[in-house]
Amino acid sequence: MQRIAWLALTALLLWGTPALAGPASDVDGDGVPDNLDNCSIKPNPAQDDTDGDYCGNLCDADYNQDGRVGIGDFGKCLAPFFGLPNSELCQHVEPISPNSVVNVADFGYFSSAFGGIPGPSGTTPGTVPCPTW
Repeated sequence: MQRIAWLALTALLLWGTPALAGPASDVDGDGVPDNLDNCSIKPNPAQDDTDGDYCGNLCDADYNQDGRVGIGDFGKCLAPFFGLPNSELCQHVEPISPNSVVNVADFGYFSSAFGGIPGPSGTTPGTVPCPTW
């Protein structure tokens, strides 16, 4: 028993976590622990966050950063459908890249998120959803 306590104390000093704590949770299975995942309900190993708000594109349709997905965000999502420049901001289906096209699947995500808040994200300490401003 004394040896286990010594090993646990050594691990705590070296790594900052108890040796017997076990692996971190990763609900979406993308290889990023939930507490570090910027979209903890959809697999997003690339952790794309075009607008830099700590909420990954796959969980974030709040383009104007007001904390809600609403009519103010709607125009930005529709712009590419009317021949305006494509934006990675409105891409919610991987892969996300400057060469990808905003399509019906991306709009479908936006529609399902309308009226809600971005998230969930583990990258905002002490909160479940992505930050609200």
